Amino acid sequence: MNVNLWNINILGVGFMLVFSAFTAASFMESIVFKDYNKHGITIETGFHSLAVIYGVLGVSNWFAPAIVNKLGSKWSLILSVIPNIGFIFSMYDPYQWSVFLCSAFLGMGGGVLWTANGEVIARNSPGDTKPRNTGIFWSWFNMSALVGNTFLYFQLGNAETISDGTRHTIYLVLGGFSVTGLVSFLLLRPSSNESLDECDPVEEQSLWQPIKDGLRFAVSCNMGLLYGAFIFTGLSLNFWSSVYIVIIGNVFPKRNYLALAGICIGVGQVSSGFIWSVLTYKIGRRGVLLCTTLVCCTAYTLVYLAFPSDAATTQEARAQGVPIIASNIYLSLFVALLMGLGDGGFNVTIYATLGQLWESKPAPAFAVFKFVQGILATAAFLYCGDLLLPYQLLILVLACIIGCISFLILDLKCALRADYETLQDRRDIPNNNQFYEELDQPLMGDA
Repeated sequence: MNVNLWNINILGVGFMLVFSAFTAASFMESIVFKDYNKHGITIETGFHSLAVIYGVLGVSNWFAPAIVNKLGSKWSLILSVIPNIGFIFSMYDPYQWSVFLCSAFLGMGGGVLWTANGEVIARNSPGDTKPRNTGIFWSWFNMSALVGNTFLYFQLGNAETISDGTRHTIYLVLGGFSVTGLVSFLLLRPSSNESLDECDPVEEQSLWQPIKDGLRFAVSCNMGLLYGAFIFTGLSLNFWSSVYIVIIGNVFPKRNYLALAGICIGVGQVSSGFIWSVLTYKIGRRGVLLCTTLVCCTAYTLVYLAFPSDAATTQEARAQGVPIIASNIYLSLFVALLMGLGDGGFNVTIYATLGQLWESKPAPAFAVFKFVQGILATAAFLYCGDLLLPYQLLILVLACIIGCISFLILDLKCALRADYETLQDRRDIPNNNQFYEELDQPLMGDA
């Protein structure tokens, strides 16, 4: 195996181990805290902890490129995993101060981790090997939701509450996953092109330059049309990664059902990349987005029908409300699959669009996306413990539809820009000079 392929596989294995731990830990956090209920820890502590993680993560994406530029990609990966280990071990015997402090450090490390990941892939993908290497990495990474939640399923068994002993075992093993992932990054070797320990010395990057670039991109017209989709992915992230798991925990007695839901969400996300990519060639990007929106809205409608209104907010052992139709674990797992499929579809479409529109300088565009997504996820984690389920679902449906419409407007604008002369004869396009003058502007607007 050549050096580049070795590094890509080591990177994938490391991310699989690290995120097997983080995904399982974050999925379970709020329910673990509900069963723990000591030292001021409650179910809302889990929501607020995740709010801190994603809020800090959104901000850290602005500074991450400069940090990776200083430290090098290999040591950035290694150092950014340490907060992940601390976060997981903080749940062994949690206190509010330790959970929130470790959550903040985890958010800071997250931006650096993903920026360094992109750097390693780029440095080890000469010529036309980038699609192959990216596919190898994502194949490893996508296994994380399945590995972590499969471990949880067998560990939780038929228990109706998570005891101290079970919690200790879970977080010791998950912490071991993260430590093993960190050690695997030590095996990264200098690529055939340049050293992993040194960043490109051609240009010293200012700490503030990514922020300046991002702000310039953020006010462009095209980016503005993507904000609706960005906002929805943040709200969706809050719902599938925590709220839905809490809902299942508050309705069904067996704790291993939580792990099954996590596995179904993971299967939906893993399969979404293949399904939506194939459909893009058949029905186009607009068709895929419409199908994705339909999948998401169907999932939220089924949640509204099958779960009581207090399922996400109850402080009791079980939700007290009565759903419109009887709650069923098989239907619940199907909904989890739909949510993973729909969320994956939105993210696949966003990533492809950002890469296409800002191909020459994608980092600031992705920083804007991650910032908006992180801030909206933070806001959702702050209100989800108090807002009744129907209102949360209404917000999600409206955000999903608005995100779809604004994205379709952008896609139509790009299509018109690419095929300007052919579309002049279409009757549904207003034939006025101002309209075509706007189309004739550079695709990236001011950016």
